[in-house]
Parts: sequence; C-alpha cells; structure tokens
Amino acid sequence: MEVQEALEQLRSRDPKEVTRRCEVAFLPPKEGNDARYLVNVLDLTYCVRLDSGVAEEVVTEDEADEGLTRLVLKYLIFQCSVEQEKGWIGIDKFAGAARHHGDFVRRVMRPFLEHFGYNKQLFESMSRQIGGTSEKLGGVAFSFRFLPKLFTLVQLWPGDEKALRKPTANIMFSSHSVKIWDGRDAVSASEFLVKRLRATKRHRRRSSGAHP
Repeated sequence: MEVQEALEQLRSRDPKEVTRRCEVAFLPPKEGNDARYLVNVLDLTYCVRLDSGVAEEVVTEDEADEGLTRLVLKYLIFQCSVEQEKGWIGIDKFAGAARHHGDFVRRVMRPFLEHFGYNKQLFESMSRQIGGTSEKLGGVAFSFRFLPKLFTLVQLWPGDEKALRKPTANIMFSSHSVKIWDGRDAVSASEFLVKRLRATKRHRRRSSGAHP
C-alpha cells in the first residue's frame, strides 16, 4: 500500500473511531485549514493533513519522508480493526521482510552499532531522552512507544575492544504490528527510531496538543 492509497482509505474512516481506537487527536476543517490528525511518534508530534497527505512535525514544521508518512497512515487505518497485543516479534515475521534484509542492515543495524555498540551509557541516556523504558529482557534493553498503541524494543549487547568482543543488537515490535505494517514498513520504523536515538538533545521537542 502506497501513501495515496492509504490516504484515500483514511479519508473514508469515521474520525471518532480513528481517534478512539488509535489514541490520536482529530482537528476538523476550520478557518482555511483542512482536516488534520495529530499523532505522537516517539518524542515528536506530527500533523497529518487529509487533503494532501503531508505529515509535518508540529514544532519544526519539518515534513516527514514518504516512509514515515506511510507508517503513520497505515497505523491510523489498521489500528482501528486490530487489537493491541503484548509480546514482541522480530522483523523476520513481517510480510516480505527477506527482500529488505540488506536495507535493514545498512540503514538500521550498522548505524546503530557504529554509534552505540561500544557505549552503553550513551544508548541508555539517549533512550531515556526520547521516552524509552528500561526492560529486563537481555542485554541493555529499552522499549519505546513508537505510536500511541504500537511499541518497539531495542536490545544492545555492548562490545568490548579489549576482549575483542563485537557488539550485537536486536530490534523488535509489538506482536500486532504485523497486521499493520509489512517488511518495508518495519525497516522504515527501525530507521526512524535509530535516527531519533542518534539525534542531539536540542532537536527533542513535542507539542502537548497531540492528546485527544
């Protein structure tokens, strides 16, 4: 499903149902503004415009790329018809994930390990800065509310240069996310999360207006 198709489906949804099931806010058309949804994504808030499909971060007004826009639109559509579940699944469980393995390694795992692989304190600090919760699940683990009812989990087993031990990591998702996203989407979500973890503190800001 591409952005335009997802947008057309979202337009046909009852905003009251979307806001209730997805835990987002809906702003009806007013004073020249089109209808919009406000959606929290990690420590940021995005405004999704129903006329154009453009998703903008509300503080910086930076436009989301196509991958993130598609993630949010599909969440707003499909979270209405699936139940939130406990438990975690790996990226290999998503439809078509094998085709995107190279992208996952290049765009997600390699940048993450280069930045945090030998510095667990930095990983812990940046995880907390974007709202992560420490978990006792092996390695240095943090869970994140990626979207209001969809979570991600990152585990780091730090490397040790003296012991010649290379770092390893794992990224997992809420069990029901396979009913919302496919393998390409899981890579995009993982990449966005890693970019937020690597971002400097001065770029962290959230509007308080995203809560319904």
